[in-house]
Amino acid sequence: MTFTLITASATPAQESAPTSPAEDFAQAPFDVSQVFEWWDDGIITPAEADEIFSKLEEENYSEACLLAEVYAQEPCATKLEARQSKPPYSPSVIPHGRISWKGRYDSDGHLKSHRAELQLQFYYFKLHLGSQELLTYRRDGFEAHFGQVSTSEFHSHIPVDTLWGTALLYPIGKFKLGTFLDSARTFNAQMAFQANRSNEIRATFWKFPDAGALAIQLRTMLGQISTWYQFGQDCPLVKIQLQSEQTHLSWKTTAYIHGDSIPQGLNLSKGIVENWFWASQTVNAKWPTYNTSLSFKARILSPVATDSISARFKLSIESGPERLRPSLSVTCREASDNCSNTEWKSIITSAWEPFSFNASLLLRHNHHFKPPRIEFGAAYRTKSAFARLALSLPETSPAKAISVQNEIKFDGETLGCNFVFAFKKTKTKPFKPNFAHIQFFLKK
Repeated sequence: MTFTLITASATPAQESAPTSPAEDFAQAPFDVSQVFEWWDDGIITPAEADEIFSKLEEENYSEACLLAEVYAQEPCATKLEARQSKPPYSPSVIPHGRISWKGRYDSDGHLKSHRAELQLQFYYFKLHLGSQELLTYRRDGFEAHFGQVSTSEFHSHIPVDTLWGTALLYPIGKFKLGTFLDSARTFNAQMAFQANRSNEIRATFWKFPDAGALAIQLRTMLGQISTWYQFGQDCPLVKIQLQSEQTHLSWKTTAYIHGDSIPQGLNLSKGIVENWFWASQTVNAKWPTYNTSLSFKARILSPVATDSISARFKLSIESGPERLRPSLSVTCREASDNCSNTEWKSIITSAWEPFSFNASLLLRHNHHFKPPRIEFGAAYRTKSAFARLALSLPETSPAKAISVQNEIKFDGETLGCNFVFAFKKTKTKPFKPNFAHIQFFLKK
């Protein structure tokens, strides 16, 4: 069960250009309720769900997207492209921001985690208190950060630990020079060269009290490749995120590669730490004339200090108009078992604005077929409101188990809210809450 309360006061969005003090408050690429759905459907494990939850709570949405693509094998994209198209920032002397409290509860009503935050923007300053205590100043490419400095302030492609200290970044033409010093005498010095908006290379030297490291990251139109080498270790850690999208064909490659030891100073998810090779590959083919798309996804994991490899493959196809659009996917959950554990899922969606309907059937086979999972859903959507009701039968028969999920969203000029409730009943247990997500917004 998840409970989230957010209140906010904000001026109209004027998002990041190089002159802005900070990007306007970022939005998650998917809802917490979506993670619960993957968990409830058995697509991801509880441990994998916790890893995604952790990155969402840290607001490291790029890493949360990466985890969702590898674990759930679902497409995900952050909103970087949308932010880059915004006009230059115009400083406001009127403070604006948000105050929020987020909590995640289990099905027994116990608080698993919580997060309280206050964010204020004023002129070229941004103050962040609560889970991260940080004062930031950004203007004309210059940056100064005082307090708990984390991944985004370091401009690091690889997630790093949050450190107490001061970070400075100064632009000189196409170059940027930066430095950081914290209370534990951790020091870094970095230099970046940005040839144009899409191409940049950045090198950072790190000096920890008992170790030194060199990080290099390269960003091009195809994506980013980063490496982090701690002096004295056998091999560096490498992170790869590359993609290309054309009219008829697109692909995306994601990978983490490292040795038996993880370099000091990194904030990596547990699954990445436990697997020296952690990767996914997606290939999509589209035929716009026939409104048809075919997708192939592969996930490969290899645990540290072993020669074993775990591979999962998913093939899906969808075709047809929005009025009646069927799709079919087949997932081999473990290739090493000769794909004896497979999932077959068929979905039919129908959109009649402002309404949409869907029905799905999920059939699992693990040496023998299990009762199919059936789901029916209906949704209503307008520019400012959304409502959805979904009924699931995990074991086909409602007498054995039934799950109901209800979602309501409203986004007005001054008030917004988001409610997600799910209730579950089994043959031996009555209806009780499975999870809940509640969110409020006050805007100005």
